[in-house]
Amino acid sequence: MNNLKTQFLGFMNTPPLFKELDGLSQIELDINEVKEFDFTELNITSKLTLGSRIERFFEFYIKQSKNYELIKKNIQIINNKQTHGEIDFLLYDKKAEEYLHIEHVYKFYLYDDSIENELDRYIGPNRNDTFVKKLEKLKNKQLPLLYKNETQEYLEGIDVNSFKQKICLKGNIYVPMHFSGKDIPILNNSCVRGFYIKREEFIKQKHFKEYKYHLPTRNDWVCDCNTNEIWISFDDVITSIDILLNQQKSPLVWLKNKKNISQSFFVTWW
Repeated sequence: MNNLKTQFLGFMNTPPLFKELDGLSQIELDINEVKEFDFTELNITSKLTLGSRIERFFEFYIKQSKNYELIKKNIQIINNKQTHGEIDFLLYDKKAEEYLHIEHVYKFYLYDDSIENELDRYIGPNRNDTFVKKLEKLKNKQLPLLYKNETQEYLEGIDVNSFKQKICLKGNIYVPMHFSGKDIPILNNSCVRGFYIKREEFIKQKHFKEYKYHLPTRNDWVCDCNTNEIWISFDDVITSIDILLNQQKSPLVWLKNKKNISQSFFVTWW
């Protein structure tokens, strides 16, 4: 696929994980503005990782939007050869007439309902990332960095006390198959995009063998699975899935059933 516009629209259509939580509030992006954007200005090298690519999508939105003005971006704070962190974006909100410091995050989380504490249930596909850790990093490291003494020399002429702090935290949530159709508490239910399943269950259930599949590249994970046009058989996709599972990587998979309805899901190695 590798279509930048399709990927950008996937980013824009991804809902925020919450509106406000634990003192954090989200910046609002207006999807209706996109129809007026000049996509010839969207130039991104294929070598960029998914996280960096999506950060560039956010930057493209800000530059094209009539509502915001970009002041500074990706400000690395280094003192005595020690890197303290990076300020993602400093903006001016023209409608609200206020300055904003934005930290940008885009995530895929699997909801593990076997974990006791609700917010601890959101984990990365390979179990090496959690929503709670990301939240703590935002609150305790990324956002406070704006006010550190080491930061001031990089923001000459800028009054940091005039900036409000917000985040752009969009995300996709996948629930266990037995949880499908139920509401998740606290976070945004609109972020639920599909299910996850162990390989053993995936190959055991007969109806899966009748469907068509696509294994998107990581850069295309952000895309709507309904935009895909090339599909392969169950036997072909399981071969590719097994290669990734053997590397302890849980792949994102798209399926199309007999009614031509598409859905995305993860096959987990754990």
